[in-house]
Parts: sequence; C-alpha cells; structure tokens
Amino acid sequence: MTPRVAPEFWADPVVESAISAWDLGVVVQLFRKHTGLSQTAVARLVNIDQAEVSRLERGRKKIRDRRQFAQWSEALGMPGELVSPLPVAGQPPLPNMGGTGGHLMLQDGVGQMLMPAGRNLSLTVIPALAEPAVAFHDNTLWLASNRDTEAWSRMPLRALLAAHRTVEERRRFFVMDAREVARSSAKGPSLAIPSAYELDELTYGILWAVAGYDSAVLGDDTELQEALLLPPRRVIGRDGGPVVSGPLTDGSQMLLGSQVCAEFILSQRDELASEPVFWTREQRGEEAATWLIFKHKHRYLQETAPRRAHNGVGRAFCIPRQEVAGSPTYERVLLFLAIALMESYSITTWLTDEIDLQQTEGFALAPGHRAAIATWVRTDSYPQTALTAEAQTLRTFADVVGHAQAHAINAGATPGQRLAATAEYLGLDCAWLARRCAQLAAEGVTGLARPRSRHLSLDALDIACTYVAMELRSVAERLMPSTR
Repeated sequence: MTPRVAPEFWADPVVESAISAWDLGVVVQLFRKHTGLSQTAVARLVNIDQAEVSRLERGRKKIRDRRQFAQWSEALGMPGELVSPLPVAGQPPLPNMGGTGGHLMLQDGVGQMLMPAGRNLSLTVIPALAEPAVAFHDNTLWLASNRDTEAWSRMPLRALLAAHRTVEERRRFFVMDAREVARSSAKGPSLAIPSAYELDELTYGILWAVAGYDSAVLGDDTELQEALLLPPRRVIGRDGGPVVSGPLTDGSQMLLGSQVCAEFILSQRDELASEPVFWTREQRGEEAATWLIFKHKHRYLQETAPRRAHNGVGRAFCIPRQEVAGSPTYERVLLFLAIALMESYSITTWLTDEIDLQQTEGFALAPGHRAAIATWVRTDSYPQTALTAEAQTLRTFADVVGHAQAHAINAGATPGQRLAATAEYLGLDCAWLARRCAQLAAEGVTGLARPRSRHLSLDALDIACTYVAMELRSVAERLMPSTR
C-alpha cells in the first residue's frame, strides 16, 4: 500500500518542478526522505527491482514513456493535476541534483541545497539563503547584515548563508554554516564568508558527507549512545544483531559497526604482537569519509599509527576502476582525503584495482602470527570480528597484502609521490587539490560545516587538508595553475 503523504509534500515547489519535468530521480529521493521508505520498499510499490530505483536516483535512468510515468505516479500517489502529459521543456535546473560539475548550485534568495542519496546515506536537504556579495577584499566576501541574514544565522538546524559574485560571466557561490557566519563576523553592517569556502567539488563533498552522517546519527542519538556505552562484545547480540532498542539508519549502523571493529582490533594488540599491516574495504568517498569525520575513527588511526615513519606498516585498499568511474567527483575527493589522512600518520597506503580482491574481509595482520578480522563495510549483516592463527588464512591474507604492495597503482617512494599517483588514478587535478586544500587548511573547515552530533568531528579533515597542501605543493609548482 502507498504510504500516506502529507499534502504539503506535493505542494513543495521543488517537488512540483521535478514532477513537471518528469524528473523521477528527484521525486523518488524526496518521497523516500518524506516517508522514510527504503529503495527496496519503493521498488515493491512499482513492482520493479531495487537497482532500477537506484539508477533513477543517480540520474542514470530517465523515464520518458507516458505509461511508465503513469505507473509511477499511481504507485506514489501523485496528485493527477501535477502530472503533465509530457515533460515540460525549459524547466530551470533544480539546485545541484546530480552534483556539481559547474552547474548552477543555488538560486538567488531562499532555496534548498539538495544532497543526493548515496549507497547508505539518505537524501539531505539544507536550507540556504543566497544573496549577492556587497564587497570582496582580504580573501573575504561580505554580505549585508539585514533582518533575513540575522534570522538565518540563528537557525537551530543546519542552514547555509551564501554570497555570490560573477567572475568572467560565471556566477560563483561561497557558502558557510549560517550559525558560524554570525560567530565569526564582527558586529557591524556586514557578514564575512571566506573565499576558501567557494562551492566546488571539495566543499560540496564535505557538506554532503557531514550533513548526511550528521542527519543519520542525530536521528538515532538515544539508541546509538546507549549502544556505544556497551562493551563491543555486547553490542553484537548472540543472534548477530545489534543490542539496540530499535532500527538504526544506515549511517548509524556504519558508525556503530566501525567502532565495534576498531575497538576489537585495539583490544587484540597484544595478540598481534607487532605493528600489523591492514586491509580495508572502503572503495568510495561515502565509506572513506568515516575516517575524516567519525571521532572514534580518528582516535583509532592515531593509536594504530607506526612508531617510526613509513616503516612498512600500511593499509591496502582494493578500488576497482569501475568504482572510480561510477563515483561522482566529490566522492573521489573524499576518498583521496581519507588516504592522505593515513599518510599523514606515517601509514603507507597501497591501492590495487584487482577486482577479485574486493570481497576480502577487513583485517589487521601480524604476518605468520595472528590476524584480527574486522569487517563492517558492505556487510549484509552486522560487524564481523574474529581472531585467527589458522595457517592457511594467514597465508591468504599475506598474499592479498603482498599483491597490493607489488602492484600498487599509487606506487611511490615518498608520500607526495603516492598521493600524486592516487590523485591521477582517481581523476583529480593535483594542482587544484593542493591550492584548494591549502585555502581550506588556512581557514579551517568548521566554519563550512560544523557537525551537530557529538560523535562527529572535523579535526581529521583539517589535518588531511594541511597534509595535502604540504605534500602536493611541489607537484603543484610543476603544473600550470588549474582553472577549476
């Protein structure tokens, strides 16, 4: 049965515009956010496969057949008067659905920044107020302080204030957490937004990850906090499920699962008997962003860092080429920053594209001695943990790491060389990364996207940006300045 949908939902201008343009990807994302339904549940309503819903939401599939659109409108309960016989041509682009890539990101005045759903994160909507900058000097854009901007700066929920200015006939937006604008600006007739917060693939990715995980985790605050206070062995019940009072969002499950695995490995340090090498399963920015914003992941990285810089201790990843090709640029930027964060703690990183290795369990290996298995990424159930000394398993894990080391896509003698090779594999511009990370590091990321949840922090992200700027500086100096 179609769930009840409030009439206000269908009256929302963004929903109406998407229906008029037959943009079902946007309609379904907003519908799922409003109803709380999963992609699988929506697929059942329309009697299709969940993968089709995913393709719609990601813009990889369009519905242009009238009968198919009618089937969707009936299944979702769209009011008949909103459905036009054919897609309305010339519709203005919806704010940033489909990512950045130079498209119009915000509309002038009051609007919404729509962050598309990921594999685990739900669609996130951030209210935004965009106004023309009244001045630009000292690498800062200035907004006039008025009744509207003052009201937005007091919003309890996440919201953005944006200044825009036209450069070379292109409107560029500079955004800031609305409450941070008021905190950082001196009392006066203007509000300051640093030019470092220009909206591009870097800042968009940070906003996308922080807003997505913040929303997911805050929605489960009580249940999650109770579970995190338990010892790891008690978080996972005897039936393999978590000991929590209700269902968790995917983002909360990721936080809980990653913490269980981190604490399990830390508890086995004496058994591992040496500084181990690691195999990790993150392949996309959505998963890798957890290293950048989950507090416990940053602490775990600090505690497992080698005593001597780049002494052979490292982390290996399997990132197949099709995952790179299928990831939007802002997710690839997040993946790159997570790898840079590890290198900043003297952890050597090895990337392989060997697709047969992508289902390998996550592990920490003391070669020939012990392995702690800890898997939480892309698991059908809840975190899997175990300690093993079984000879065949140890040989298999050693072969996996050995292959990644011998055939590393990002091979290099120094961290800077490895990061440059990583950026090239991910299709990112080294000069642009160095310049933009330096700007963000100088300003600090907090003003852009301060987390609201107690479980999130931007400390690791600041460290990653600073490290990228330092290590890629020489690369940037050899290249022409990027025009991105």
